[in-house]
Amino acid sequence: MNHKKINVLFFFSALLILFGSCRKDHDYTPPPQATEADSTSTGFYLLNEGGWGYNNSTLDYFDVHKGVYTRDIFTKDNPDAVLGLGDTGNDIGVYGGKIYVVMNWSKKVEILDGLTGKRIKTLTDNTHKAIENARYITFANGFAYLSSYTTSEKGMVLEIDTATLSIKRAVEVGRQPDELEVVGNKLYVANSGGYSQSNLENYVSVVDLNSFTVVNAITVAPNLRRLKKDSQGFLYICPWGTTSKLYVVDTKTDKLYDSITVKVEDFAIKNDTAYVYGTDYGTKNHSYTKIDLKTRTVIPGSFITDGTKIEIPYGIAVDPNNGNIYIADARDYVEAGDLFCFDAKGRLKNTIKKTGIIPGHIGFFNRKN
Repeated sequence: MNHKKINVLFFFSALLILFGSCRKDHDYTPPPQATEADSTSTGFYLLNEGGWGYNNSTLDYFDVHKGVYTRDIFTKDNPDAVLGLGDTGNDIGVYGGKIYVVMNWSKKVEILDGLTGKRIKTLTDNTHKAIENARYITFANGFAYLSSYTTSEKGMVLEIDTATLSIKRAVEVGRQPDELEVVGNKLYVANSGGYSQSNLENYVSVVDLNSFTVVNAITVAPNLRRLKKDSQGFLYICPWGTTSKLYVVDTKTDKLYDSITVKVEDFAIKNDTAYVYGTDYGTKNHSYTKIDLKTRTVIPGSFITDGTKIEIPYGIAVDPNNGNIYIADARDYVEAGDLFCFDAKGRLKNTIKKTGIIPGHIGFFNRKN
């Protein structure tokens, strides 16, 4: 064998070693993490959003009853999904024993069996063009409602039959719609208009579910994003980023009813109590505030009572069973984030280290192995 051939073989061997090494590093998933078991808690799926354009979204599962946190469970349960979960996981919802994972940049909604994590069906932009820019999902009366920025001037909401997993109806709403909720026989959609900073939307679209048409528009504030309901028929709404007000809409009158002065970027509601976090962009300090929604009064002090520091809070959820508070930490948006669990009194119970890239969305579900 001459010298030239040896050099060529050496070159390709080196490439194979290099690519094999890179593939091994890329595919490596940390082993399950053991934590303290808690029979009073609810298990949950955690959607790690991933970096936009990097196809590195992952789905984890926390079996709280066994105290075992398993990373990238979608890949384990669906080995035939060659590209994994996909790109930019924007929301997760649980309904009727199924898990709905909204993948914004991959232009799809993955529908999984909640007990096994296995794929049941995938809705794509071939199913309906609006899924190309899908955002958030909510459920009521056997249907899922999916907001989408679409690629047109108007945003859209799709109605999905959760029995047949087919799209039944669609309605145009405001530009760049985000979170949405059903109260009674009406669907409320927060419109942002965020693609046009000089011409932001400032209203909530009201959709009648019988006719599936827009019947009202409630003026609230520019660039709306978060929208959640309490048990009394009130909606709580805030714009993108941290703002100084949480707006209140009365769904009986479909009018802006009140506002609460609080730094708010995201929040969760349990038993008519809101758990709110916000950021002071000047000091980079984060606030964690609890609000009594029956009286709409801010409870003094922080709901994190032990001084635990979180670098970049990126999502919040409250266990419906025991009131544990979960806050996702995006860290630097590049390395794997963390998930903090506080008890109902605001004391740190445990921390899941290195969940995935940009953890942010929780769907509570007790999965049986």
